Amino acid sequence: MSKSILITGAATGLGRATAVKLARLGHQIAVIDFNETEGQNTVNMVKEIGAEAIFVKADVANEQQVQNYVEKTIEAFGKIDVFFNNAGLMVPFRLIHEYDEAEYDRVMNVNVKGAFFGVKYVIPHMLENGGGTIVNTVSSNSFKPTAYNGVYSMSKHALNALTKSIGQDYQDKNIYAVGVAPNNMLTNISQSANVTMNEEIYKAIVASTPPNIAATPEEVAEAMIFAMNNSKLLNGSTINCAGGQILI
Repeated sequence: MSKSILITGAATGLGRATAVKLARLGHQIAVIDFNETEGQNTVNMVKEIGAEAIFVKADVANEQQVQNYVEKTIEAFGKIDVFFNNAGLMVPFRLIHEYDEAEYDRVMNVNVKGAFFGVKYVIPHMLENGGGTIVNTVSSNSFKPTAYNGVYSMSKHALNALTKSIGQDYQDKNIYAVGVAPNNMLTNISQSANVTMNEEIYKAIVASTPPNIAATPEEVAEAMIFAMNNSKLLNGSTINCAGGQILI
């Protein structure tokens, strides 16, 4: 059965890979991103497959724009069955005391506030619609921080806690939440972090990070869809798909 699916951060990387795979399954896709050019390219890819899609430009840290993308999705498809709360970013590798307020605000506004705003406006619709599924893109950093990556890790620990809270508080209302925790994927998300990379940081990351297999966004998209399809069973938990980086 075709579902109406909303994906934030869907212009590139994991969000785009998930949208394309879901399109092949016949679902309707709302592509949400601040990058209008690449977001529209994702929509075009979905439509070429034969699925319905819309693009809504939004800064996920802006509450009014979040409310708007939820409303536009409902206008287009009549409902939201699944919300992939995927938008996120990284900031440069630094020790905690070296981050300035602007960097802290930037990562927290997108990774935490943006995720909160998303569920704040999606959940009331799901309650009216009889239920739904929320898949949060967490990170291996929600289990164990990468060296020199403490603020990003803080944000992803918060998102893991949000996943647990939704799972706990809404399961009797037929709303289920699952987290997906990849390691560094073969995407552009870490480019902003690598601007401060030097020998000291590199050695610290290698020393504190077990050997692991970097995944492609297409591979992690399979875990995203698995989480969606098994949300009732996995409710409140986070899937570790970190390629051996996190052994739990």
